[in-house]
Amino acid sequence: MNQANLWSALQQSALVGADRLAVPAVLTTADVSTPATVQAVQLALQQPAASTAAQVLRASAVAAVLERAGWVPGAHIKLAAPLAQPAVPVPDQRAAPDDAALQTLMQAVMEQGPQNMLALSFAELDQAGLRLPHGLLVPALNLGRQSIELREWLLPVLGERGRWLASLNPQWSYAAGVQETANIELVWQEGSITQRVGVLESERESDPAKARARLEASLKELNAKERAPMVQALQEGLSMDDEPLLEKLLTDRSKEVRENAAQLLTLLPASAHSQRVTAWLQAMLSQDAKGEWQIEPPELVNKDWERDGVTLQPPSYVKGERAWWLHQLVALTPLEFWHQTLNRTPEQLWEWSRRSDWKGALRQGWLKALDTQHDLRWLPLLQSMESDSRAQALLPPLLGQLTPEQREALWMQRLERKQGQSALIESVNSIDDSLGAVDLLSLATSEWIVDAIYKATRGKQAQGNWHSWQADQAVLACARRSHASVLPRFADLWRTPVPEDQLPAVETEPKPAAEGQNVAASAAANAEAIERLKAEQAERKARARLRPWDDENVLAQLNRIVDLRLALHAVTQS
Repeated sequence: MNQANLWSALQQSALVGADRLAVPAVLTTADVSTPATVQAVQLALQQPAASTAAQVLRASAVAAVLERAGWVPGAHIKLAAPLAQPAVPVPDQRAAPDDAALQTLMQAVMEQGPQNMLALSFAELDQAGLRLPHGLLVPALNLGRQSIELREWLLPVLGERGRWLASLNPQWSYAAGVQETANIELVWQEGSITQRVGVLESERESDPAKARARLEASLKELNAKERAPMVQALQEGLSMDDEPLLEKLLTDRSKEVRENAAQLLTLLPASAHSQRVTAWLQAMLSQDAKGEWQIEPPELVNKDWERDGVTLQPPSYVKGERAWWLHQLVALTPLEFWHQTLNRTPEQLWEWSRRSDWKGALRQGWLKALDTQHDLRWLPLLQSMESDSRAQALLPPLLGQLTPEQREALWMQRLERKQGQSALIESVNSIDDSLGAVDLLSLATSEWIVDAIYKATRGKQAQGNWHSWQADQAVLACARRSHASVLPRFADLWRTPVPEDQLPAVETEPKPAAEGQNVAASAAANAEAIERLKAEQAERKARARLRPWDDENVLAQLNRIVDLRLALHAVTQS
């Protein structure tokens, strides 16, 4: 029986029922001629068990372990020769944190969440010059396979053992590569795509021309999936010296490469590409008798647009070719063109578009342009668009251009300006959305927010809608983003119970007034009555969802976040 049939037999027995469809006899009879994987399952089935179902479950458990170790059920390959023994991994250059409790906490977050804590955890290990413990490599590699965004923070802390494991499993190929200590030329020739992009980015910081020449010499050897991120790496140290290569890439076979090249050229207002696009837009602009600017896209397509990054045929969900063309042309235009030509601020441009028949195309184009151009003049406008998710998603790279002090000042202005029962929740969530994956708040801002949450949630009644999903996200964000020094006090919100006389009143079933008065009168002396009241109070609290931590799932996440962050802080600061 091959491996495919073995796995199929176990699945069928589990689905139909082991008592109705027993597993094949070959699995219950020792046979040294069968593959080692089959023998392992046979051994599991031969052990005494309470029922046939228990035997099948045990065999399935063995098969699952084999799968995690590298055997892929259903992949039956006839080998001409035995597989070669994998090379032994080279010793790790970094140490792992010597803290069993930290490893347990990290494993709990990997398995149970919240997974948006992982990037911060990996980044803190990396900054401290540490790597992941070997016991966490398999779940970490699996998480990296599922999340491309996580890889930026995961790859530096995998260590040599992690890269060695990744080289043995095709599903982890994103993390395979050469040793950390390898020279640049070896990394460029044999490293993973991530490592090779890293070489380009590093060289662009010190010698942009050398990096550009390296990429240009390798273009013919690279496939489209490799070319696209490498072309994007040219954004570091971008200058007019890069224009000839980027112009050439506008005709690349890969659409993604062409788009990357066009976007980079928008960062060069003096480039021929930018001049062509602005000329096309200039032809669409006119002024009426009062001097008011108007825009009118052409009725017919210009075939020359396609080479410069415009997709001529709109997708089926887009209504109107002219709006589709205008949207793309605006996205490819340097934002400086609008400020100089119309002599308007971003806020004035936004208002001007409101009076245009092409408002949607203009606004979508500007937002897409900001995704590449990161023009700080647009920051106040984006901050005012609190209900626009796309505008809010553009904030992190813009805020990243500010100093930490400038960012904190903007956030404090918002927090102090927007006072109200729900304003705190909205503000904390907005700040969280505007931060990068591993950004943290300063001590002063953290203390302000924690103090505000104390005032809002401690007392007889919570001030605001603190039993909402938005409130859950706000307190989880506070746990992730706050300065480590305030976390113990923040955790006291749920770890130190509110005195009973301050608990919010919760309605219960009506009781006769006399009985309630008797209980109240005798509570101090009657221990049984006190215990009964405590039990009733606990029951009311269990039914009530008054604050985020009253929800068991939110409470568990809060505890995992706080405990992990404090453990990381202790390890990385020691």
